[in-house]
Amino acid sequence: MAARQPSSPLRFKPRNGRFFAVIGLLTVLLASPSGGSFARQPPPIEDLLELPFDALLQVQIDSAGKRGEALRDIPASVTIVTREEIASYGWITFEQVLRNVPGFFILSNIEDRFIGTRGIVGGGLQFLVNGISQHPSRQRGLTVPEIARLNIPVESIDRLEIIRGPMSVIYGNNAFLGLVNVVTNDLAAAGSMASVSLGTRGTGKLFGRYAKGSADGFLVLNAGGWGDDGLAGAYADMMSPEQLAGLDPAMHRDMDGDMDQREGSLELSAGWRGLSADLRWTRRDYGIYALTPAFDDGTRVQLDRLQASLGLAHRFSDRLGLRLTGIHSQEAYVADPMDFLFADAQGRQHQESQRWELELDLHWQPSERLSTLLGYRLLHLDGLRNRADSPPVIDVLVRTDPITTHDLFAETGWQLTERLRLTAGGRVSLLPKRYRSTLTNVGDVATVGNETTSVITAYPDDSNPLTGRISLLFAPHPSQVIKLIWGSATQDAGDADIADPERIETLELNSTLTGTRWLLSTSLFQNDIRQIARSLQILDPQTGDYASIDDNSGHWRTRGLELILEGRPLPALNLSASLTWQQTEDRSSGIDPGYSPALLAKLKADWQQGPMTYAAYAEYVDAMDADWDFITSPQQGMIERIGERVPGDWNLGLNLRWDPAGPGPFAALNATNLLDSDNRDPANELTDLERGLIGPGRTLTLTLGYAF
Repeated sequence: MAARQPSSPLRFKPRNGRFFAVIGLLTVLLASPSGGSFARQPPPIEDLLELPFDALLQVQIDSAGKRGEALRDIPASVTIVTREEIASYGWITFEQVLRNVPGFFILSNIEDRFIGTRGIVGGGLQFLVNGISQHPSRQRGLTVPEIARLNIPVESIDRLEIIRGPMSVIYGNNAFLGLVNVVTNDLAAAGSMASVSLGTRGTGKLFGRYAKGSADGFLVLNAGGWGDDGLAGAYADMMSPEQLAGLDPAMHRDMDGDMDQREGSLELSAGWRGLSADLRWTRRDYGIYALTPAFDDGTRVQLDRLQASLGLAHRFSDRLGLRLTGIHSQEAYVADPMDFLFADAQGRQHQESQRWELELDLHWQPSERLSTLLGYRLLHLDGLRNRADSPPVIDVLVRTDPITTHDLFAETGWQLTERLRLTAGGRVSLLPKRYRSTLTNVGDVATVGNETTSVITAYPDDSNPLTGRISLLFAPHPSQVIKLIWGSATQDAGDADIADPERIETLELNSTLTGTRWLLSTSLFQNDIRQIARSLQILDPQTGDYASIDDNSGHWRTRGLELILEGRPLPALNLSASLTWQQTEDRSSGIDPGYSPALLAKLKADWQQGPMTYAAYAEYVDAMDADWDFITSPQQGMIERIGERVPGDWNLGLNLRWDPAGPGPFAALNATNLLDSDNRDPANELTDLERGLIGPGRTLTLTLGYAF
């Protein structure tokens, strides 16, 4: 163990492959790309809800290719979620918004949220805010939760742009399955406003926004805070009889009072002529479940992020433009106190890291039929430090030396004919030959003593991975687009002693057919994921002995079908239905993977009458197995899983909103989990509740606000 990077006993990540985002929401305006000469003047994006469906393909966004492109010309499937849609359904958190995107599901181990899509959960999605990549979610030697990327007040969201499929060509390593760009500085979508929310389960929320624009620039300030009492389920309803019988009599018998959560965020976004600046600070303070119930106040985590970016854009001519972007971000994770395992146990874990990034993008359009993006990125990670101090279980410090990578990338779109468009691109990442991790046993841990071990991990000979994508976009007529896409991507394993990144290849055939009042999207997909990294944590509750075992031999293949139907039968009525079916096989073991629901379904409807909007939504996630013990299983034909199979479940919601046109007051009443369903998440190593973790119960929330 002395030579191994310690995975924290407070951290579990299902590292079983990652998958990408799908098409979404009630009037979630999906458009598949296609080349064609049916171009019209692109409509303003703030008018999306008023557009007929067959006009949506002309809407332009920037996140898919770091340049303005009509949806029909983007070599990927795109989902746009507008501010109006979020308000209509009354979702209180960003997590609730993502849960209601067709094809998405989210699992919780309380400490973290794992976004899944098309059968695979955890990691894989690059998150941007106003086009700026957020702090890396995978860093060697660290086990920091990815939940910080969800700390965005929904009231600040002007638009979501969800691009599905491998995006490593444009955004580099870890844009494995796609990206989510959160736009929070669109003055055309919303001006200044303030709101307050109160609800059951201790729910409370404050938000304020100041927005000012001129011909030369803009300034947007968003500030928000949110919290609730968290989960409150009884352990007797989540543990097996054997687990329950083994609890220390002094341990809590339910989660009530141990899992409260608080979030705060402050964001400043400004632009002046060709200059742009963004500053974001977020904090999340919350209770978690760590291997056992708590004895006293429970284990708590504080997660802080700070990010600043500067950008300069200059257009030399109508056909040539340049953008330079610099980013600095830092993240700190503190688990203190660590209240688990033993009544007198004391512990603390502190992790931190910094990122410095510089990117240069050159946009060149030599002709009307040809456009090219050329780019270079320098990424430097330093200050990677992980101190886990919880004797007698573990007391170590892991430090990883700074890591610098250089990326070169290019993508070209070529209009072959008026109906046929070809897009192709590639990216090469120039990695260091090796990196060093240093593990120091700093405490008085009798089993290992005080010692320092340095491990130098070499990248393999093909350590400069080349990723690419190619797509053929065909428009047989203006109301239909068909695309055939192949793409590849890589994703860091996260473990200090595993150099090889995870790799994915995706093949997808998508058809989108539109009419004035309806849209139908059909996708057939196959994903092949190799070198899947997994971490198994082993803790003996009797002796306190702890070990972490890492493996990257996983190989998964997923095939599936996705259907999305959007309709507007009446001007005031919007309807949506989606179905995602998939089958994932573990080709390295032949055992059915865990955390992989075969079926997802989403239904949504809203009706607007004057200032009133009435909305209802339903999400279904199919039954799921927990992961299996890949170290000791299978034995004699027996597969030992971490917990029981959890049943499929529905989550129903209602929202009633009063919002007269123009500046003035507004109000909303929202109900989530209307049926008060258990909505269980399967067990994992951190939250090892054999019968599954019971999710949040029914919640009613009242919101009052004023738009200036």
